[in-house]
Amino acid sequence: MKRKQQTHAQAASSQPGEQAAGKFDLKGHPLLLVMFAGIFLAYLLLLTKNYYWDGIFFAQTIEDATRLDPQLLHPNHLIYNVVGYLCYRAARGLGLQVRAVEVLQILNCFAGALSAYVFFRILLDCLKSVYLSAVLTLLFAFSATWWKFSTDADSYIASVLFLLISFYLILPHRKPRPYLVAVMHALSMCFHQLAVLFFPVILLGILLQTSEETAKRRFIPILQYSVAAFLITFPVFYYSFYLVTDSFAFKPFLKWITNFSPEHGFTFNAWDNLTYTLRGHSRLFVGGRLSFLRDLKSPFIFAMAGVTLLLAALFFFKLFRHVRELKTAFSQSLKDEGRFKSLRLLTVVWITCYVIFLFFFIPQNTFYRLFYLPAIIVLVGTFLAPYEVAQNHVRRYRVAIFAALVAVANLAFTAYPYAQVQANPPLALALELNRAWPQGTIIYFAAWNSDNSLVRYFNPQTVWREVRPETLEKEMRELQGGAPTWIDTTMIDLYQSTPEGRAWLETHTVKRPEYELVNSKFRLQFYQLVPDSF
Repeated sequence: MKRKQQTHAQAASSQPGEQAAGKFDLKGHPLLLVMFAGIFLAYLLLLTKNYYWDGIFFAQTIEDATRLDPQLLHPNHLIYNVVGYLCYRAARGLGLQVRAVEVLQILNCFAGALSAYVFFRILLDCLKSVYLSAVLTLLFAFSATWWKFSTDADSYIASVLFLLISFYLILPHRKPRPYLVAVMHALSMCFHQLAVLFFPVILLGILLQTSEETAKRRFIPILQYSVAAFLITFPVFYYSFYLVTDSFAFKPFLKWITNFSPEHGFTFNAWDNLTYTLRGHSRLFVGGRLSFLRDLKSPFIFAMAGVTLLLAALFFFKLFRHVRELKTAFSQSLKDEGRFKSLRLLTVVWITCYVIFLFFFIPQNTFYRLFYLPAIIVLVGTFLAPYEVAQNHVRRYRVAIFAALVAVANLAFTAYPYAQVQANPPLALALELNRAWPQGTIIYFAAWNSDNSLVRYFNPQTVWREVRPETLEKEMRELQGGAPTWIDTTMIDLYQSTPEGRAWLETHTVKRPEYELVNSKFRLQFYQLVPDSF
């Protein structure tokens, strides 16, 4: 035991910029509290209205559930709906008149801000600079895709939170804690399956933590972590499969846990995949549309666009004015590679595992890259830190200006616009239909898609029935009670595909152009049925 303690002490003393531990112990420090509260408040004030379709599906599933039942379980994000359901029922039990999507969004705001807190602790532990850690944390918190999904209703943010905690526990200078890491990684995988790709990073982290031990001693914590992680995740997923299917058949179980949307999957077009990969990395940090200046005509957006231009001018001015200084700093960072060798190796492996997999698996989904966004920023931080602690260092605040530039640009062209209903035309139409559809209105549809799912969710007073054209007339003749009846786009498309169907629409429906959204980007229509025509 004594030898083991000495080993960890030696490992800790070899870390970059090592100083008295108390100097960097900011636990409970006002800076952390202000940063966490500020990020959480920024997220909360700008809850997105540009919902990703998954979030609406989750919210609908939660509201449809009358108890904790198997319909809440999905292999890709096993416990997300369960946690959401419990929080939703708790909120409703307290008398709060909230929708499930709002509860999921608030949970993500909290998880996103808490992730920023953990990330700050990681950076401070590794880089030993309060300034650099704070700036890079803000860059992380207000990067475009992270900010967007921290205000949406999806499972990625919670999963990344537990990945960050796992990474904190495997930092090279820390004492191995294989069982705790197994629990944190298992939670991450239960929130989203993509966290499984973090497995090699944990193995490497434990190996680095035990680098001074004998081969046998290095193997033991790896075995402890691997067995513990398996014994947590496998039974949970297997039993969940049984709850959903009432079967323990192993081959169907493997198919269930590897399930993904049939219209997506692996693709092997190298050029397209490379294009999506490069685009995805840029969209991780900066997103949105300049066209919001024209479409929304908001004074706030114009003001933030002006601030963005000023920050960009200031950043490039400082960048080019001290370009020689930057060359020297970069050379110094390369010379100091040994001080950050273990940390850089961890982040490179982390990035590589995800980049290779996502190069082939739905590479156009930028939000999957959230699983290694922290690694990119930590890796960049290892090249900035040597310059930060160099002798005769004069701080130019270029990193702070760049982080502010990214945050303000994303505020102007992503976060603020998408917090407005008019930036999401299908949502605006769905809310407008509240006036046309009284309680009990029946909507006939042929298939679910993201658009009609959104309209259904924001019109909870309606009843949606899936039918085929050949059974719709029978349904209408049997319908009693005089409830208003409509058909959606999926039904309209089926009828319009044949001359007989188009004639049927002319006879049995009333077109309502005021309740449609048809342009180059959207096609969402609803026709009212004429009961007397049947």
